[in-house]
Amino acid sequence: MLSELLAPSDWSTPPDAMEFSASYGELIRSIASLVAALSLETSEWHTAHDQAVSLYVRSPGIVNVMLNYKICVEHDLPLHPTVYYELKEARKYRIDYDLPTVEKANRLYRRSIELARASLRLDPDFSFETESFLGELPAELPGFVYTEIRDQYTWRGSEPELLERLAAKLRASWEPELIVAAAHGSIMPALLLAEILGVPLYFIRFSMFKRHDEEPIVTFSDKAWLYSYRDAKVLLYDEDVAGGRTLSIFSERLGKLFSTTRTACSIRHAGASVNPDFCGRVWWD
Repeated sequence: MLSELLAPSDWSTPPDAMEFSASYGELIRSIASLVAALSLETSEWHTAHDQAVSLYVRSPGIVNVMLNYKICVEHDLPLHPTVYYELKEARKYRIDYDLPTVEKANRLYRRSIELARASLRLDPDFSFETESFLGELPAELPGFVYTEIRDQYTWRGSEPELLERLAAKLRASWEPELIVAAAHGSIMPALLLAEILGVPLYFIRFSMFKRHDEEPIVTFSDKAWLYSYRDAKVLLYDEDVAGGRTLSIFSERLGKLFSTTRTACSIRHAGASVNPDFCGRVWWD
């Protein structure tokens, strides 16, 4: 239903709703309100469309903040409501989080992925799950500020029709048993793609341009959770392949953890040096 409401959107230009800033607690509760509103059959079409767009662009924030929190506690970085520290800064602070904190951060991170997916399928229990999730958060997290900008590449690569097309290609020849996506850019489309395919989803941070990551940030906790999929068919996904370097490095690094992998993207630019195994659309620009 959400895909149908989103379909008429202008997928060449990101909407104004994509640019916003909110505390984590406010963000999650606003998503719960949108899910509740969209579950009502009495909504007028234009209102429902605007609400669907807002839900689609806000849901990634559920995962984004928790991924940042998880990385902070695993790499001994400070927790700051508005600042995302780089890994190289850890040696300046000498923070040592205990193992229960690390374990809880990873558990909540995985739960955030499921919560974000539940929002996109308009789960009737979403409001209950939201309050349960908020109740488990460390006290400082609801005040963390999440900021999103109007990103043309992420928006264009998140078009439901493209993701349906990509999913159809995968079903026809190679159905994955797990999707591992490069965050942060791929969070929005990967959440919907995983829902379309009905398969588990996991994110590894690898942001060469926005966060200047030199390689995917793979921790021991990531390896431990992914180990159960070592013999599964795993799809390595990035939403937009321009030059191809990000997906190439992502595939090289993550591919070592699994026996069988394929690569995929929503959009591949015609001049890209990398040609993923599956692609929703080739973009000529």
